[in-house]
This record gives sequence, structure tokens and C-alpha cells, in this order.
Amino acid sequence: MRLLEIRARDTPPIRNFSADQLSDIVVLAGPNGVGKTRLVEAILQCFQNPHSYSGAEARVALLIDATCPTETSEWGKAQLRTEDAADAQLLIATLKKAKRRNNWESSVLNFESDRTIQRIEPLNFTWDFQDPWIENIGWNLGFGGLRDRFQDTLHSLFRKVRSRREGIAQRVEDLLRESKATKSSTPSSLFDQLEQEYPDPIEVFKQAFSQLLSPKTLVDPDPKSQQLRYSINGEAFPISSLSSGEREVVNIVFDFLLRSPSDCIVLFDEPELHLHPELSYKLLQTLATVGKNNQFIFCTHSPDIITASLDNTVVFVSPPKPDGSNQAIRVKEDDDTNQALKLLGQSIGIVALGKKLVLIEGAQSSLDKQTYGAILKGRFPDLVLVPAGGRSVVTSFAVLQRDILERTVWGVEFFMVCDRDAGPTGREASDAAQSARLKFLSRYHLENYFLDEHVLASVFEDMEPEGSPLRSPVEIRATLRTIAGTLVSYASALTTSAYFREQVGNLSIMPKDCVGKTTNQLVAMLTEKAQSERERMEAALLTEEIEKYTRHVATAIEQSLHQDNDDWKAMVPGKQVLSLFARKANLDAGRLKTMYIKRSESRTPNPFQDVIDIFAKFNNL
Repeated sequence: MRLLEIRARDTPPIRNFSADQLSDIVVLAGPNGVGKTRLVEAILQCFQNPHSYSGAEARVALLIDATCPTETSEWGKAQLRTEDAADAQLLIATLKKAKRRNNWESSVLNFESDRTIQRIEPLNFTWDFQDPWIENIGWNLGFGGLRDRFQDTLHSLFRKVRSRREGIAQRVEDLLRESKATKSSTPSSLFDQLEQEYPDPIEVFKQAFSQLLSPKTLVDPDPKSQQLRYSINGEAFPISSLSSGEREVVNIVFDFLLRSPSDCIVLFDEPELHLHPELSYKLLQTLATVGKNNQFIFCTHSPDIITASLDNTVVFVSPPKPDGSNQAIRVKEDDDTNQALKLLGQSIGIVALGKKLVLIEGAQSSLDKQTYGAILKGRFPDLVLVPAGGRSVVTSFAVLQRDILERTVWGVEFFMVCDRDAGPTGREASDAAQSARLKFLSRYHLENYFLDEHVLASVFEDMEPEGSPLRSPVEIRATLRTIAGTLVSYASALTTSAYFREQVGNLSIMPKDCVGKTTNQLVAMLTEKAQSERERMEAALLTEEIEKYTRHVATAIEQSLHQDNDDWKAMVPGKQVLSLFARKANLDAGRLKTMYIKRSESRTPNPFQDVIDIFAKFNNL
């Protein structure tokens, strides 16, 4: 069986959710608090007691499709609707059929986000070691969480090993008696015969273990010690010595292998929880190879899982809408928003991270994110910082504004903060390009805010002896100005280059209306376009204009340094100034930034107040 349609209403915080034409892989995405987990719980409750969800007023309604002949035969039809009382009766009859531990058919398996494995109770000794694979177990065992099933999984493995040994021993005894009675010799194919009659039940678990955690390999379990072990580099270790993420995927996959589900609906709440992205990927790939005709429903925040599933069914669960309209939004690869986000090196999956996303521009965006986070210190918990790569990915602020920042995408709002060097040159140009959702720092780099001589002096108070120049704001300012003075030509070159790059724009010799042309016609069109581009660039790169602009920028920086005002702190690249200062002070630049942020908290005004104000405006929109 598989879900073709899910409808839910008045299931707080979900007011109206409707998604149909679901594929074999369904991803429910969205930020925290929109009701994804609550939706999964409601689906499970509907399966466990469909009678309570039948009728026109049902809060949850499921359309279920048969995936095997047995289901079609039992139902007398290809589909069931849970809101129909007769169909609900047919569904519960199928679900309550006796199920063997190792043959989970036409049912539901649930894996919750809390998959912590508690202490495993020892297996009680008994002389009766029947094959646990063929035992019938409760019909709704799969609805419960993995936490409640893992002890059953381990005990079943130990019992299976023991029952196989008992079976092989009994079979050998029978063959010996038969040989003695008939006075025949033991067949040369005895080992092959025993292997065929009693295959190694652990082999499939070993293969899955290696697929997940190679080069580690699973050691044959010993029922006597009741402990799973693995081997690496010739040494054996208990499973408990694996990392938490490794233990988690082993727990999940072993439970899944034991049930060997077929024609089942498998629900996963946050499969990526606590897992490295690569391990999460291997987990999902391994599960897909187990059983047949299974449908997976993933409730996730993972951009990687969302993006990898765009050719299946991805449903974004938006916050409740004022008009009560459908909160289920289908996401596809060719979605306009997905294409726009690719401009920033992002995928549509980031919409699952939060309701207010602030894109952080910067060549070292991961470091910038840490720095911004340290500066803000949890002031705005609703804002989620998302690295957006270097400024080279921001090809057009006009496109960025139109396709991303000015839109509320399924209840998620986008903002962006950039270093000033990423924006149009000149303060007036930068101010004109800004909007309520796009802000440029007033200084060249984020590091330019780390050049307050008073804060820097306080950093060295407990590190340097009395009289050290590093404890004197005056001496520190002088050192910073000296460093900045050596960078005047560098800063002027950067600013001038950026200005004329904007004037020239992008080179394009692509002609219009070139379809159906001969080669000679195309050559003529391309050369004509190239000549036009050459003339445009030459006009934008007049020598006298370059000289004029360069002198203007350099003079402005030099005057600021000479007059000893703070304008140079905004104009000279702060990354280089701070790095050179840290080197003179024999202190790692990263450590200096961390200590500077801590000291700045007690300063009035806060040297980062400009940055904090930008995020405050984002937060209040």
C-alpha cells in the first residue's frame, strides 16, 4: 500500500493541508513550528484507528493505493479512503493481519526523531530456541518508535544465531542416524546442503553495516555475550564504541532489515538528526534497497534531502494562512524561486531552515556566519543566518531583489547583508541599491568594525605588562593608521577597479535573431556585435576618467589619515588591516576577533551597533 493523498484540517498548528499525487518518496519540509511532526503523528493515528477518522468531519483523510495483488483482492478495489467507514474497516483488517517478525507486509513502519537507545535488557535463557524470524508479533509494533523496537531487534539476532546452530546440529544428527541406518557415507556436498537449508541470517546485516561504515565490518554475534561487535584494523570493539551518528544508522538499518518490509508505508521524522550529511545520504540509500514496493515519507529540515528529492514529491508545509488556504505547497526543480536561489549557490531546501533567513555575503561565509552570530549573541532568535558564498555569486542585485528578497516564499522571508565592497561603488550608489531587505555594511569589510583602538587596548590589558604600547589606545591608533597608510594604493586600486567594472558591465557578443542563419551571416552578426561591445568598453575605460577617479579615491583616504578622523576605518579593507595588526601583536587574528567581541559588549557605544541595527530592522519587519 502507499499514500496517494493526504488531507488534514484543524490539527494545530495545521489548519488546512492537502497534497495529492504522492510518489514513492515524499518529503515534508518546512521551518520549525509549522506542524510537520504533528502531521506525521496524525497520519499514524489515522492508520491505527481509521474508524475514528471516518465520516465527512474527519480531521485527517488518507487515500491509499494498493501495491500488490493481495491488497486488491482483500479490498475488492484498488484504493481505499479512510473517511469512508466501509473502507476504514477494510484497511484495519489488512493492518491487523498476523505479521511475522521478518516479513512485514502491507503495513506501516515509523521512525521518530528521538532514537536514543536505552539500556538493553539481557535475553532470558531458555531451552526452546525457535526461529524468531517466523514468530508472529503484534500488528501495530511498527507504529511505535525505534526506541521500543531495538531490544526486540538485538534479541532476535542473538536468537536467530542460536536457533540456526541448533537447527544445523539437529540436521547433522538426523543425517548421521540416516547414514548409520542405511550404511551409506556422508554426502560430499553436506556443507553446501547445510548452507542452503540454513543460510547465514547475519550476512545481510554484515553487508549493510559495511555499506554504511566501511572499512568497519560486523563480527558474528555471540548469543552468550549478547553484545554486537565490529572489527577494524584487526581489532574488535563493541558497537557502543561507535560514534552516536554511526550507532543511530546501525540501529535504524538493522531494525529495517529485520522487518524486511514490503508494500509498506515508512515514515521518518528528521532522518538527518545528529547525522553528518554523507552518513544521512548513505542511510537513505541503504534503506531504499531493502524490501520492495515501499513508500518513504520523510519529515525533514535537511536542504540536502530536499534538493535530492525534487524529482519525487517535495511538499513545503507553510505556516497557517490568514485566509485558511492550503498550507501544502509543491516544490519542483524548475520552480522560479529554486532557480533564483541558485544565483546565490543555494537550493530551495534552505526554506526549511527557518521563517526568516538572512543571507550572509562573504568570500569566507562560514567564518562570517560565526562572527555575526558572536556579535548578535542570540538577540534575534527568529533570524537564521545562511552562508551565501562569495560576492561572485551575486550576479545581479536587481534579480536578487526581485526574485528573492521582495518575495515571501511560502511564509519564509529572505534578507541579505553584504560587506560594502560587494555593492555598487560610492556611498550614494550603495544607498540607492539598498532596500528594507538588502543592506550593505557602512564599512568596507565586517573586519573594519574590529578597529576600535579603545576596545583593542582593553583586549591586551590582561595580556601585556604596564607601559606596553598594546595597552595604549593612542599607540594602537597610530599603529593602525600606519598600517592603513601602506594600503592606500591597494584600497584605491580595489575601489577604482570595482567602479569601472560596473561601468563596463558584462561582455556579450550574443546577437539577436540568429536562428536559421547561414555560417557567413552568423559570422557577420557576431563580429558586428563584438565591434559594438569594443566601442562601448573603450568609452567606459577612458584613460583620463580612470586617472581622475583613482586620484579622487586615494586623496579621500590620505586626507582622512592626515586629519586623523575615522573615515579611513570605513574605506581601507579591514581584513588586511586587522590581519597585519594581529601579526604585529603576535596574536592569532581569529583569537583577537573573539576577545574583541567579548570586550565590546561592555563598551558604549558598542562598536558593532551599526551591524546590530541592521539585524534589528530585519527582525522587526
